[in-house]
Amino acid sequence: MDFAAATPTHPAVVREMMKGIKTYANPSAPHQEAREARALVEDARIRIARVLSAKPEHLYFTGGGTEANNLAVHGAIEALIIKGAKPEDLHIIASGFEHPSLGDPVAAWTRRGVKISLVEPNEEGIITPEAIKKLLRPETALVSIVAVQSEIGQIQPLKDISRVLAPLRDGRAQTMQHFFPETAFPIFHTDASQSSLYVDVSPDRLGVDMATYGAQKILGPKGVGLLYKKSTVTLDPGVRGGRQERGLRPGTENLSGILGMAKAFELAIKGREARVKRVTAVRNYFVSLLQKELPEIEVNGGMKHRIANNLNISVPGADGDYLAVLMDKEGVAVSARSACIASSGTSKAVAALGKGEKIAMGTLRFSFGPHVTKREVRRAVNALKASLKVIENT
Repeated sequence: MDFAAATPTHPAVVREMMKGIKTYANPSAPHQEAREARALVEDARIRIARVLSAKPEHLYFTGGGTEANNLAVHGAIEALIIKGAKPEDLHIIASGFEHPSLGDPVAAWTRRGVKISLVEPNEEGIITPEAIKKLLRPETALVSIVAVQSEIGQIQPLKDISRVLAPLRDGRAQTMQHFFPETAFPIFHTDASQSSLYVDVSPDRLGVDMATYGAQKILGPKGVGLLYKKSTVTLDPGVRGGRQERGLRPGTENLSGILGMAKAFELAIKGREARVKRVTAVRNYFVSLLQKELPEIEVNGGMKHRIANNLNISVPGADGDYLAVLMDKEGVAVSARSACIASSGTSKAVAALGKGEKIAMGTLRFSFGPHVTKREVRRAVNALKASLKVIENT
């Protein structure tokens, strides 16, 4: 029950990846074998573009969601500085509970003088457009808000946020416009890595200029990701040493990973509506069991705007990390927080909801696979009861 950290690779994805493994040639070489490899890369780009209702030339393959997030943040700000903008004249807005692969690159710019505003969620776990509006400045260069918060599962109102940005983006009040006249500032980015199996995260639907995707969250392989970027947005590549991905991401393409990701995207939209309905029903059954058998447990974040496969709970006064270890001994895999966050401490996402230390320390994240059953969640409840019994007797 830890499908938010990674998902198993779908058999159809594995079969697709074998085409890349058997195609040995470097897609950038000039010979026939290389042209065949290049054709597979570009066909995968077209297939993903079709799923995302995007233009293929707006998609850039990366080594994962973390790299795509870093490219979006560092690339946008560095491009402005190269053009002559002073770091102290730039401003970034991000949510206060972003994944570290986004939050850490944003925080790094404070050391160079860039102004950072972190917008906190309301008690339901939602970043409201009104909260963003209060933080906007003429010098705001970048706004980055996660599409679905990875720990508490809240789907954020990105389209509504994009409407709040519109008055600045018309250019008349934006101080960054003269550096890149073709770009609408602030640039709007989202990390949509957690979302595609259960939510339509096509860029136009979200109203964003850039979006990050990761294959490992959608039944695809690890080590491959994607950045969607409008042609009007200029990024500095950061890493240099090749002209792959139109110079934005050098290095020989991970052909098998790219093919696997294309198949995973196609599988993600196939039967999505039925998948959401089924997993939501099992998730809600799980909530009813918890409320009946363990009424002291708190659910973190609202249920209305939660992604179908997520439930984040707290056991007041318990240690979430210790609980996850005990659950593992019972044969149930859960996590206390995102796998990319330090192995001990409080949940940053739950703390952002304004809950106390005892609640933020005692968190467990349950994230279900597409085929989760009621029998499995009953087993999870029994494992949690057994784990809590161990704590009581310690």
